[in-house]
Amino acid sequence: MRRSMRSRSSETGFTLIELLVAMVVGSIIVGAAFALLTTSQRALKVNEQVVDMQQNVRMAMELLSRDVKMAGFGAPNATIGNCTSSIVPSDQNLAGADTGSDSVQLLVPTTRADGANRWTLRNATTANGVTQIDLQTGGGGAVADMVSSGLAVGSYITIGGAATAQVTSVNAGSNTIGVTMIPPPLWFQVEDPIYLLQCIRYQIVQLPDAGNLCLGGAPCLTRGVAGAAGPNAEAPIAQGVEDLQLAYACDGCVALINSGIPDGIIDDQNASNSFDQGDFISNNTWATAPLMPDKIQMVQIAIVARQLQNDQGIGESDKGAMGSGLLTVNADRTLPAVQNYRRRILMKTVETRNVGL
Repeated sequence: MRRSMRSRSSETGFTLIELLVAMVVGSIIVGAAFALLTTSQRALKVNEQVVDMQQNVRMAMELLSRDVKMAGFGAPNATIGNCTSSIVPSDQNLAGADTGSDSVQLLVPTTRADGANRWTLRNATTANGVTQIDLQTGGGGAVADMVSSGLAVGSYITIGGAATAQVTSVNAGSNTIGVTMIPPPLWFQVEDPIYLLQCIRYQIVQLPDAGNLCLGGAPCLTRGVAGAAGPNAEAPIAQGVEDLQLAYACDGCVALINSGIPDGIIDDQNASNSFDQGDFISNNTWATAPLMPDKIQMVQIAIVARQLQNDQGIGESDKGAMGSGLLTVNADRTLPAVQNYRRRILMKTVETRNVGL
């Protein structure tokens, strides 16, 4: 009996208090690990949204600035679509500060520089004048490809920007395009590029986007031929873009400066004797001389993008959500503060290359 009692007294184990303490400590560790995991997951999601937002605003700026630079390339002395000039500004509120986004229409060239269906001459022309041009026949044919991009009778094309003509006939089977006479002595070589001139509009589509033009990513920036259907119709190029503001600097649009004659120097709109922000014009119709679109030499572009989803913060509740304060886009536009999503603004001043030539 004594031996049995001795054996039992030598056995060891955890007391109830020790078990309770271990459970409490374990719960604290598990809770901390879960909180850390939740925070990490939310932080990763927020970072992904911020990266997407930055990529969207950069993509939008790249496309718009490229078209501004090319606006007017090979432009004829004619109206194409809604473009009565190479740049057609449209300020949201001509009477004062904007309460919405601006838009703009640009006369820009489209081409396909490589591949079997590249838009280039198949045969050289002669110096006797041109009424028909032959394009590449590989693949489905360059002319058919141009038709899918909007080419039709009445369109305007330009050969390398050197000669522009209106289309009189389209024959996809023989890959030929009939054009109004391009007079001699112009002579074009094999593989000289052909450009289709189109009036492209950039505009912001806001929520609720009843037509689903933004494909679930409203607000968005769209690009395309206004009112057109098919491949060249307006389509989203950057989702989450909520505001576009445009201002223009010109040369020769002030009658009191060099008698309104362009002199290669941006007009000093605010008489500051220096080139500054005050020399950019926003609220104007650009329809009354000397303030005409062909005088525009610079375009200041401001694009604002936002997160596509509301910011849920990085904690276990929404208390850590990061919104955006009052945002001054430019002197013509201020966006109100929001609590549910972050914003990014990108600004760039682009020189025109072909406007007014």
